[in-house]
Amino acid sequence: MAILSENFRFLYYFGIWPSVYWHSRSWKTAVYSIYTSYIISSIYWFTISGSIYLLVITDDVEDFSDASFMLLSLLALCAKIVVTISKRSEIVEVIAALENYPYKPVDPDTQMVQDKVDEYIRLCTIIYGGLGEASVCCGTIAPFFQNIPFGFFPYKAWVPYDYSDPGIYWFTFCQQLATVFIAANINIGFDTVVFGLLMQVCAQFKMLKHRLEMIIHEYSEERIMTGDKINFALMKNYEECITECIKSHVAIFRLFDKINSIFSSLIFIQYSVSSIIICSSVLLLSHIPVSSSKFQLIMMYMLCMLSQIFIWCAAGNEATLEGQSIARAIYNTEWYYLTDNMKKKLEFMMFRSMKPIIFVSYHIVVLSLQSFCVLLKTSYTAYTMLQQFSY
Repeated sequence: MAILSENFRFLYYFGIWPSVYWHSRSWKTAVYSIYTSYIISSIYWFTISGSIYLLVITDDVEDFSDASFMLLSLLALCAKIVVTISKRSEIVEVIAALENYPYKPVDPDTQMVQDKVDEYIRLCTIIYGGLGEASVCCGTIAPFFQNIPFGFFPYKAWVPYDYSDPGIYWFTFCQQLATVFIAANINIGFDTVVFGLLMQVCAQFKMLKHRLEMIIHEYSEERIMTGDKINFALMKNYEECITECIKSHVAIFRLFDKINSIFSSLIFIQYSVSSIIICSSVLLLSHIPVSSSKFQLIMMYMLCMLSQIFIWCAAGNEATLEGQSIARAIYNTEWYYLTDNMKKKLEFMMFRSMKPIIFVSYHIVVLSLQSFCVLLKTSYTAYTMLQQFSY
């Protein structure tokens, strides 16, 4: 898969996305399945043990915030893993569709538009991935220099066995850190895949606008006239081109519906989890000295969470704006030179684009910059309430 290959590579390296070129019964698939089982078991065990500690052992608001610091991200990740595995075939269909008609670029100009969007996705992936990798590397290395007493772990969790033996203790200690590192990389891969797919919808609208502008610009009454006769073959060609644009427009909406149906539940989960994590992180920061290493780690983690939901909201907002811009792009062309039949076809497209595409989950959470601002306000409100109960 050429589209979003860098993004899927994160999932491939960390056991969630086997190669689409492998045969289902090959030895590579068998070995990779074992690797996948280990990865999923580690993440789910980390999540379950942390949940038990959070629900059974902790009895303090500040301790609750500290325990939920990493756990909520793991809970959201568990849902992401389920969606990635259960809906793998649907995701593959979306990627395959983007590489074929009617979504594939049709000429060098539209290919240039596609390349620019791909380059933008790649840049955002590097920036977001770099921030995530820097945070998780600091988070997995710092515990070795924090003088954590023997018998305590970097992340609070319920452990059902005796770890008084140094070998067992350090194995559990390192296993926690390894699980966090793996989870962070899977998160980077999944988040950038969703971001990339949303931006691919934007690319489709950009290419469609370019095609429409070129067709209408090339059309002229003189060009279809041969002497005193109308070149009906050329006129029919223009009409067919506009008809193809209409079909592409409808196909983009089908693509949008498909992507939204795959990730709808996760949009709601990630939005809700991000709200809690952000306010919990702010609560922790308010009780930690600025000069401490823990303050810096939590700050980096909170920035990652903000970036995580921001790239989704920004991409969803951009897709909505691009979809609405189709009608304006058509109106700004020389549409009045076209035949009545062509005008009717463009009128149909303009009418359809008046209903914006909105990535929404359960009619509650909408991916937009406005929703991101609401998230910040909600998190601050929750933080003030937790702050009052902590005293």
